[in-house]
Amino acid sequence: MIKALGGALLLGASLLGTLAFADTGVLIPRDKDAPDPSIISITELRVDVRIDNGDARVRMVEIFTNHTNGIQEGTFQFALPDGSTVSDFAVWDGAVRIPAVVLERKRAEEIYIRARAQAIDPGLLEMGERTDDPATTTSLFTAKISPIPAYGTKRVELEYHQRIAVNSFKQVFVLHLKPDAYGKQTTAHTSLHFELESAHAVQGFALVSQLFPLQFSHNDAHTVTGGFEGDQVALNEDFVARWQLAETDADALDVIAFRSQKAPLPQLDETSPQAPQVEPGFFAAQMLIGNVAAPQANNNVSPQTVILLFDYSLSMQWDKLERSYAAFEAVLHTLRSSDHFNVLPFNQDVTEWKSVPVAADAAAVVAARDYVRSSKLRGGTDIGKALAAGLKQCDAENCTLLLLTDGGSDRGASILPGKIAMAYASAWKASLHQPRTAIFAVGDDAHLDLLKLLARNNGLMEHVTSTEPVEYKIEAFLSKLSHHPVSGMKLGTAPDLTRMVYPLDQDVFTGSMATWVGQYTRPAKNVRFTASAVREGRPFTAGTSVDLPETAEEHVQLPRLWAQARVDALLAQIAAEGESRAAIDEIIRLSRRYKFVTPYTSFLAVPRSLLRPRVIRPGDPVLRVRTDPAIESVIALFPFGLNKPLRHLADEDTTGLEGGKLWETRFLAPPEMKDGTYSVRLLLRDVHGNTYRENKTFVIASSPPVVKLQMVNHTLHRGELVELRAQASSSTRTLTARLSGPAYASLPVTLRWTPAVSLDTGKLPVPADLPAGRYTLVLTAEDIAHNLSTEEVTVDVLP
Repeated sequence: MIKALGGALLLGASLLGTLAFADTGVLIPRDKDAPDPSIISITELRVDVRIDNGDARVRMVEIFTNHTNGIQEGTFQFALPDGSTVSDFAVWDGAVRIPAVVLERKRAEEIYIRARAQAIDPGLLEMGERTDDPATTTSLFTAKISPIPAYGTKRVELEYHQRIAVNSFKQVFVLHLKPDAYGKQTTAHTSLHFELESAHAVQGFALVSQLFPLQFSHNDAHTVTGGFEGDQVALNEDFVARWQLAETDADALDVIAFRSQKAPLPQLDETSPQAPQVEPGFFAAQMLIGNVAAPQANNNVSPQTVILLFDYSLSMQWDKLERSYAAFEAVLHTLRSSDHFNVLPFNQDVTEWKSVPVAADAAAVVAARDYVRSSKLRGGTDIGKALAAGLKQCDAENCTLLLLTDGGSDRGASILPGKIAMAYASAWKASLHQPRTAIFAVGDDAHLDLLKLLARNNGLMEHVTSTEPVEYKIEAFLSKLSHHPVSGMKLGTAPDLTRMVYPLDQDVFTGSMATWVGQYTRPAKNVRFTASAVREGRPFTAGTSVDLPETAEEHVQLPRLWAQARVDALLAQIAAEGESRAAIDEIIRLSRRYKFVTPYTSFLAVPRSLLRPRVIRPGDPVLRVRTDPAIESVIALFPFGLNKPLRHLADEDTTGLEGGKLWETRFLAPPEMKDGTYSVRLLLRDVHGNTYRENKTFVIASSPPVVKLQMVNHTLHRGELVELRAQASSSTRTLTARLSGPAYASLPVTLRWTPAVSLDTGKLPVPADLPAGRYTLVLTAEDIAHNLSTEEVTVDVLP
């Protein structure tokens, strides 16, 4: 689950009430429960969609206009597609862009508390592992937007990434625009740019919706590019495009690469300086899985038994019920007269349509459909009881246990996902025929963690949110039901050139795409890649040789795809083996570098002055400010009565989304100023003569940090790894320890904050060949203003 805290830039993902508000990019005025165009309307909507070999990057800019003579605030809502990740978010305060950034969780919470204390409403987005609620509620992104000036505008920017699945050789991209919960939304001006690139040949590209009739500049086998512009566009349809990948390209391995020499890796964090490292290369290997042979005739396919578990608890109301019923009816229509089936509707109890499975003739299918239609929603949910009842019905070969639910379970012997999954896995293994476990999950608040665990029992899962066209999800679900997964998928690479290779798909079926991502350490020519698997009981392989380039900047999504796969692997390692400092540090570094949220990081949106306050000692003379390129002058009003204009440093201006002009002034902080946080008021004027105000904070820090080493045993042994624990002031930036003697000085080791013990900890190795004797253990603390303090402890080193 994702937990949202805060006010004016409140970033979150939540389910509002029992009805998922599925509108895309709406701004709801304060004290309203729906958009009101007479108060705030959409003046402009700009969308840029780029799909590169299955990875869709969607950038949206919306400009909202306040039609009242008072300052307004509102809640921005955006319905995210299933499986997508927010990669950027920003609002503009006049000429100042306020971006959201990923920070280490502890630091983000500290800044959040400090901002609230200064009457600033920040936004904090966290993954909710601290809550007891196991739901994964990620489909609705919300942000509080304030202030929106009288008769003024507010610009909101959002970027997300989404993997486009391949099912039965088809791909579908949906941009959710249709107001599902609210009335019609109209934009004064709308523009859309669409670009599709595919290494596999594209056939039959078509726009399903008519809302955006793209004008195509390219439309060939590997590239589709088009655009649309219009005024007074009523958003009454989703933008939907679909296409098919050529089956002639199946079973062929393709490799794409990205490597940039321009961007060095960042430091692990602000307390761990290190030399910049050149970013490695990244690659993705993809293989479209083809049919092993022509499909068998129906009379040669073994009869099957399908047990349908239909959730009709109270949590399944509204769109969940309709989507579950649509999938239920579609499955019934795939049954042949030689098949058998039964229906078990369940809530906290289980009822049986029939005592045993019956033949799937036309009359039985109609009767089962009407039986489920007439069932009334009531009660809680006991998924464990439903699964146990379903297993008892699977008393024949070729049986499928099909679960239609949102995954919520609040009744039974246990409501914990792990225990429910373990109990089912144990019963499934003990069952005679071990049926397939097929799950059709519905709803923005679907408990995906539980359902994924259940699907591990020879199963599959499809998930549809309230905003997604259900017909495409049902089509994909039925396609998977008609096939068994391809097993043993492996990618062989050159071990001396590639490292940390991860598959992106747990289950791969005929007509879908198998994808791996990894790093390569250096450029090389004619590198061999080989994929192998077992399909329909028959082994097969595919290979290709490619050049891994020195520089390739076409597929910019590959570093982020690899980073997310690497973080998933580290989180799985932590779940199995427990936390380690190295794993946590790497997760934090990758999350910050590639801008996505993990259990150890948070997504925070506050004014830049709170993220990077200027820390100075009394007498330090420099203040620097970066502004929008349109700003022509900046004046600083200091709290001790000094007013200073800032000088433009043209040579240090930057470009890009977060670029701008750099300004500087020199000043003297009076020696009598006490340590603490102070505000300097900035007056900014742009090229049009408009004036803006912004507060920037700086910290006076003249007192050195206080540090205390907690050490019980002052006797050390050669070859020992000594665990160190220390208390240090909150302003401490780095904390290091080293062993020193008359003719010896060890390399310093870093102590880091460890939440479990609320202390800074580290491990100091004592060399095995260190001469016995008396030494000094030196602990050095440096704060954010570079003030230093040390503590020295005498220790005896014994053999």
